[in-house]
Amino acid sequence: MSFFLLDYPLYERKDIKNMKGLNSNYTRAGHQACSIILIASLLLILHCYCYLRSYAMEMVEEEAIIIEEEIAMKSTEIISEIIEDAGNSIEEVEEEIEEVEKTVYEIPSSYVNPVSGNTVSYKGGKTIERSSKITYGDLGDINDLAEPDSDGFMKIDDRYLIAVGSRFDTAAGQYIDLVLENGVIIECIMGDAKADVDTDSTNTFTYKSSCCSEFIIDEASIRTDIYERGNASLKYESWDSPVISVVVYDQYCEM
Repeated sequence: MSFFLLDYPLYERKDIKNMKGLNSNYTRAGHQACSIILIASLLLILHCYCYLRSYAMEMVEEEAIIIEEEIAMKSTEIISEIIEDAGNSIEEVEEEIEEVEKTVYEIPSSYVNPVSGNTVSYKGGKTIERSSKITYGDLGDINDLAEPDSDGFMKIDDRYLIAVGSRFDTAAGQYIDLVLENGVIIECIMGDAKADVDTDSTNTFTYKSSCCSEFIIDEASIRTDIYERGNASLKYESWDSPVISVVVYDQYCEM
């Protein structure tokens, strides 16, 4: 009995020792399990994050595409409106141009000299007249406002000042086009009136110079060759052609 009692503590100590070893193994196993679970959890969280980010990027891309499409549609609408407005403006300008009344006068190829009675052929001459001579009334005002170009031709509203006969029924500052036989159009403006006594019976041609238009020039700056020969057609080679018609517009220079 005493032997049993003596051995019991030994047995108990051994069992306790085994239990401690067992607890130590369980602890290490538990740590490993926790580590595995933690790593798995982190991997799962990382996977979810990557998925959500990828999904979010897809959503952002889709939203960006939608926004781009909306911007493109809006831009197209704006451009269409601008084009439409521009078209309307052009149409309005064309309508305004069409509304300007004009009278076309055909120029004959010959005239009768009122002094000699002879028929004279018109060969396309365009003479010159000094601006300094024109000092009276509205015609004087127009010449005061005009400026000479590089060749000494007086201009206003980007048109050449000319003198024409009473046949064309023009007033100071009225717009006139000279249409040449070669198709060239010289844009002019009424800057002086030819006296009837100096023109043929139709008041078209100046019978002394055989011309239907006289270009008004600045004597101080007129090109030498033009002044010496008195021929405005020398200004441009394309001007060396007869006037076949004179177009008078119901439009005037602002004074």
